[in-house]
Amino acid sequence: MKRIQIGILIVLGLAAAQLLWASADETYGELDLFDLILSIIENPDPIPQCHYIPLDADPEAPDTTRSGHRDDGRPMFEFDRRTEEPILTWAFDAGGDHDIAFNEWGNRSWHRRIEFITASPRDEVDPRVYVDDNNSVYLTWWEDDPDSRIMAVKRNRSGWGAPMHVATGRRPSVAVWNRKVVLAYERDRTDGPGQEVVFAYHTLGAFGTYVPHEVVAVTSRNEPLDPIIHVRDGLMWIDWKSSDDTIAASVYGDGGWSVEMVQPWTDPSWVGELTARDQIESELTDD
Repeated sequence: MKRIQIGILIVLGLAAAQLLWASADETYGELDLFDLILSIIENPDPIPQCHYIPLDADPEAPDTTRSGHRDDGRPMFEFDRRTEEPILTWAFDAGGDHDIAFNEWGNRSWHRRIEFITASPRDEVDPRVYVDDNNSVYLTWWEDDPDSRIMAVKRNRSGWGAPMHVATGRRPSVAVWNRKVVLAYERDRTDGPGQEVVFAYHTLGAFGTYVPHEVVAVTSRNEPLDPIIHVRDGLMWIDWKSSDDTIAASVYGDGGWSVEMVQPWTDPSWVGELTARDQIESELTDD
């Protein structure tokens, strides 16, 4: 799992961040600003130096490693649909495990107090965030423990709901499509070595859990698949790392998932991964 220190970079004024989006009407959930941030850290030459604002922990928060460096998980950005200001989630190193942390930008700075969505002895990692057209916020993550539980939670005007256990698996991503909260995640195959990409959904406003846990793709890969579910202009697709040099994708339509399309992934950096995923999006949306 790739981890970075909590020195989280953001371009002042957010001008550069806004250049990542073609228009205000596009769905933001599938685009990760941390990809750009990590590329700056790994190879600053192609991108000019930028200012940064460190995101510090709440002084009152428990942190048994305050005298040293925390081993925080990678950050995930989204944007408020009304103000276009960023929101941020990441796995906060709480000492013996990680908790899901959340913060928002307002009045030209990050909020002083970090909001913790979880605070348990479980190792909660790899959160992803999505904001729908009503400005509701959706978070999903998994627990890097023997149970390997995938969890999801929603925030609306009244605040955060109770986290829901979705399934057993790893590295989920979330979006909203056709009045459904949709998730993609990876799990071990039951019929041999490798992993599979799984799709599940929960109807907004309905009781009950996520269904149907449909297998979208089966791989022989044992490394992370990192499946990401995308929604744009009514189109829904999932892409994932199908091998060490390809990103695969499948589109939902006519009640099922299409045959995989494959995009070469020759640059192992975060920039290379994002470029391959963006190329798939361009082919699917004719951009």
